[in-house]
Amino acid sequence: MRILKISGLVLLQLITGFISALVIYLTIIMLGALFPSSGKDQGDAEVQIFIQSNGVHTDVCMPTKTQWFDWTSFINPDLYPENKTCDYIAIGWGDKGFFLDTPTWAELKASTALEAIFLPSPCAMHVEYKDFIPQTGDMVFKEHISSENYLSLVDYVTGSFKVDNDSPIFIPGTSYWGTDHFFEANGNYHMFNTCNSWTNGALKSAGLRTASFAVFPGVIVNYRKK
Repeated sequence: MRILKISGLVLLQLITGFISALVIYLTIIMLGALFPSSGKDQGDAEVQIFIQSNGVHTDVCMPTKTQWFDWTSFINPDLYPENKTCDYIAIGWGDKGFFLDTPTWAELKASTALEAIFLPSPCAMHVEYKDFIPQTGDMVFKEHISSENYLSLVDYVTGSFKVDNDSPIFIPGTSYWGTDHFFEANGNYHMFNTCNSWTNGALKSAGLRTASFAVFPGVIVNYRKK
């Protein structure tokens, strides 16, 4: 009887601790979403970029070639033989296991999801060359930024790649639809540092007004709609 009482007390403490941790986590997320970061002056706003979401993940999409930076000098377009042209490049950061082991939601494993959420896990960069200009809509947003802020964005994105001899480390045999591939990434994924946190950081580096902290795509999307 005493053992059952102690076990019940321990279980109650575990449940209470979990609820408390969840409340703290949600509070941090809400406060981060409510308070915006300060934007920077965009000057002549020479560069057009896009922010796109699929409802779970977000990417930053940039022109492949401008007078300020040529992405083909960093991401070899020869790795993308299915592309007729490479007009825009969409880049996102995320959990490596989730990216590589879950090409569709039907293949999502509980172990992959739990590891991504609760354990600091290795990451990958998802890079797609597009042969078209993204069309704006409910999940695709256009922004214009200055060349100076664009170069800051470029530094942020390129700095997220693991490199070997100044070249991003390609992960062979990894593609969803042929026009995309994966590369090794710096950083670790966890519940406070998600793919959307990375995109939110990219927007800050570009001098765009966004949430001070974001882990979910809806926060980023809502700020683009304001």
